[in-house]
Amino acid sequence: MKKKVLHRYYLLLARMAKRYINRHNPLIIGINGSVWKTSCRMIVAQTLEKFLPHKRVYTSPKNFNGELWLSLSIFAIDSFLPRVYDFLYAFFHAFHLAFISRSCPYDILILEYGIDRPGEMDFLLDIVQPDIGIFTALDSVHSEQFGDPTAIAEEEIKMILATKETAFLNSNDSYAMQLSPRIDIEQFFYQTEWYDSNADIRMENELFVYDEDVYVTFDLFVKQTKTTIKTNMIGKAHNGYVGVALTIADMLLYKYDNKNILADLDAIRMEYELQPWRLSIFPGYMNSVIVDGTYNASPRSVKKILSTAHLLKQQLYPDHKVVAIIGDMRELWDFAEQEHRQIVSYIQWVADRVFLVGDMVQHTYDELVKIWFDMQTVTQYRSSSRAGDDLRALIQESDDNYVLVFKGSQNTIFLEESIKQVLADPADVVKLPRQWKWWSDKKQAFFDSIEE
Repeated sequence: MKKKVLHRYYLLLARMAKRYINRHNPLIIGINGSVWKTSCRMIVAQTLEKFLPHKRVYTSPKNFNGELWLSLSIFAIDSFLPRVYDFLYAFFHAFHLAFISRSCPYDILILEYGIDRPGEMDFLLDIVQPDIGIFTALDSVHSEQFGDPTAIAEEEIKMILATKETAFLNSNDSYAMQLSPRIDIEQFFYQTEWYDSNADIRMENELFVYDEDVYVTFDLFVKQTKTTIKTNMIGKAHNGYVGVALTIADMLLYKYDNKNILADLDAIRMEYELQPWRLSIFPGYMNSVIVDGTYNASPRSVKKILSTAHLLKQQLYPDHKVVAIIGDMRELWDFAEQEHRQIVSYIQWVADRVFLVGDMVQHTYDELVKIWFDMQTVTQYRSSSRAGDDLRALIQESDDNYVLVFKGSQNTIFLEESIKQVLADPADVVKLPRQWKWWSDKKQAFFDSIEE
């Protein structure tokens, strides 16, 4: 009964969202895939705000996607909790905007088309189809609901197939490349991993630099146009989305004002404010360096953050050792054992010491044994808080300096609680995810339960 009521509510809100979009006709940029959607969305939004100041750009500051959340994003409702007041407020606010108000707070709307079950993309596309679509990449998530990666892919690609004007496809993703022949609109291929000379948007000569903070510089090529970029966005995937965002900004500025960005500027500096726990770097205890990816984890994102840490060590901190603090990767279901074993090749390549947190990483431990990794440098935990205590003790008792890389999923993992133990400045706790009271109570209850 509850599910039926909620579905009816989502449907009513969706119909009002559709009416609202049809009334005001903003430019819609849609982003989907199973990894990097939110980071991509924020990078695109902030880039457009910088280069199109005369246009009102909006995207939700939260991780809003799916049946309910896409509609909330359209109505610019930034706060929502599962309580009666919020459901009523959202409904009447949406009704007012859809049927009464004549105003719209944006000219360009950037939406995240996130799904976790078959048929959900059809629901989202019935609300609004994007003018510009960005396909990030697929990973082995949500497999219980879909059954296999092919089923996930067939659902995810619906957004790009429904895109009206321009599609951006990840040239490092096999599903995106298979999708390309089915698209009859303008296409741009971009890279997020290794160098791809055939990509329309590609990067060369990436280099970490320290300028009161960690930055990366690289040469961005869009078709034949070269521009040197300096940005605080760390990681090749993020840099790929900086390239996509600048390309979209260039296209829209030419469309609206007959001007160019990339052809007119030899160098661009881009400063972004993203959710810091997705891939951020800040000072740790006793000269250690924290690389934080604690919001969630998938195989692709774990490999990406380990690769980034390796380059960071090579270029800026060659005298540091790397400690990989890896938690369970959730939502892999039938692929859990396989994927937890496969990340070992990256751990072996990057890490001098390994802290494993959770139950599923037992597969990672077993694979490390299998490849003759030095198991005296590997420790397992159920509690991330306990792992943080031991990590602090390691740093305190050692003469070495460390790059500390944190990556894991949410429920029962909570690697942010490990980071708390090794912050250089306790005030940096605000940079960590899940710090409000609801999460603090949930985490404490879990830690208490495993202590009993």
